[in-house]
Amino acid sequence: MAETDLNPIDLRSFINKDRRYERAEALIKGAWEDLLLSQPWGMTTINMADVQFAEALLQADLVQPVRQRFNTFADVQQFIQQNSMRLTPDVVTSLKSRFDM
Repeated sequence: MAETDLNPIDLRSFINKDRRYERAEALIKGAWEDLLLSQPWGMTTINMADVQFAEALLQADLVQPVRQRFNTFADVQQFIQQNSMRLTPDVVTSLKSRFDM
């Protein structure tokens, strides 16, 4: 496990494996639909907080196996295509803006 720079809120979510952690973990593992099927009463859209927490967990190497990363344009495009119906517009804009030239 890599050294972690998680903030206290992120670290608490990771330790407690709370709903916030479950959402980020589902993104990393490519299991968003499975999460929705197991707990359908929650928020169904993927928001920027979900993506940011997933990225923090990836950077700290705290979730395995990893099926989704956000490092390259190809990673982001794949994520957007696979989750297009679940993404808020701000997530799509933010993710794509990382690669504007």
